[in-house]
Amino acid sequence: MKVKVDYRKCEKAGECYYNHSTIFQRTENGLPKLLMEDLPTDALRREAEEAVEVCPAGAISLVE
Repeated sequence: MKVKVDYRKCEKAGECYYNHSTIFQRTENGLPKLLMEDLPTDALRREAEEAVEVCPAGAISLVE
């Protein structure tokens, strides 16, 4: 399972990096930077699923 960010959709709300700092980090321009793309554990998958749910722009997705 991998996490992806569609930067064309991103509204820079920050929900991902404020609430899920294990996976995302804020860049200088306010976009999220992926700290990891692969999600090797169930805990990281759950955290990424939560990030998908709270993203107001729908810019975060999970892919197999």
